[in-house]
Parts: sequence; structure tokens; C-alpha cells
Amino acid sequence: MRNGLIIVLGAAFVALVASGPLGAQVYKVVDEDGNVTYTDQPPSDGSAPMVLPEITIIETDYPTEAEVTEGATAAAAADEQSGEGELKSPRELRQMFSDFRILSPGQDETFWGTANTVVVSWAANAPYEPGMSVSVVVDGTSQDAAASGNLPVILDRGEHQVYAVLRDERGRRIVTTTTVTFHVQQASQLINPG
Repeated sequence: MRNGLIIVLGAAFVALVASGPLGAQVYKVVDEDGNVTYTDQPPSDGSAPMVLPEITIIETDYPTEAEVTEGATAAAAADEQSGEGELKSPRELRQMFSDFRILSPGQDETFWGTANTVVVSWAANAPYEPGMSVSVVVDGTSQDAAASGNLPVILDRGEHQVYAVLRDERGRRIVTTTTVTFHVQQASQLINPG
């Protein structure tokens, strides 16, 4: 990043030198409509040039390119020793898990006689990466779960909605399933009482 800053400042300096002498003056001209123009040409009214502050260069704590390369090499060696491969980018993970979906409940499915318990399950064709997790959102309330697995939820009678969010090892959202609407019903005790 520091090298990038030096390149940008160098390019600005070259542009400044190419545009005129280093001590060139800048004039502010305001026309009758209030439009402001800055120019290096003295205006016809004999206005004085602007006094500009000196350019300030601020040093940052960004690592040098060599430090970044050294850190990346050390991290790769540590991953190799631990048996872990290279971490995938969110974009790569989105492509891998583009088929992430809710398996159960099905769209517009109705559950009877389940004691108000519905098991939400999800799947993807690709094997889950280490550290991945899923947030299951039922009727706006989120519950965390392991990436591979399912989640039983207890619900009242009526219509409900569910979707799942697959997250990477850093907790970043990778993909979200479509929302599934389903229904929970109970047999009425008024029908065929014992």
C-alpha cells in the first residue's frame, strides 16, 4: 500500500511539473452568475493569486509489500503443516454453494400431528468447508446451527416462513436460500372427541 501511495504521489508530482513551472500561481475567478473557476492564467481584473497550503504527506502503518509477502508465505506454510488448504474467497464459495437450499419443509407444505415440531433441513452438493455455519431464520428469528445438519423448531399453528444463510469461517454471508412458506396445523379436539 505504501508503494501505491508513493506511485500516486509521484504521478501527481509529474502532472504538476508537466502542467507548468513548479512555482505556478493559481487564481480563483468568480463570474457574474457565481460560477467558480480555478486557473493558472491571471484574470483581466488584476486579482492576486491564491495562497495555497503546502502538500502534506502522512506516513501510514500499512505493511510494505515485502512484509505482506512474508506474512502470506508464513500463513501458507502454517496451513500446509496443519493439513489445511488455501482459504477460498467469498466469491469462490458463492460459486461452490450456489445450489444451497432448504430441503424441508417444502414450499406450501402442511404439517399435521407433529406436536408443533418441524425439522428444518438444508443441503448443498459441495462438501462444507471447515468452520462454515448456517443461520436458520424462522419467522424473522435467527438460530445458529452447524453447516451440515438440521434444526428442529417448535411453532404455533398457522403460516410460517423459513430461509437459511450459509456463512464462512469468518461469519461472512456466502449464500441465502429462497424463502419457504409452510403451515402447521393441529387436529381439533372438537372433532371426534374420545
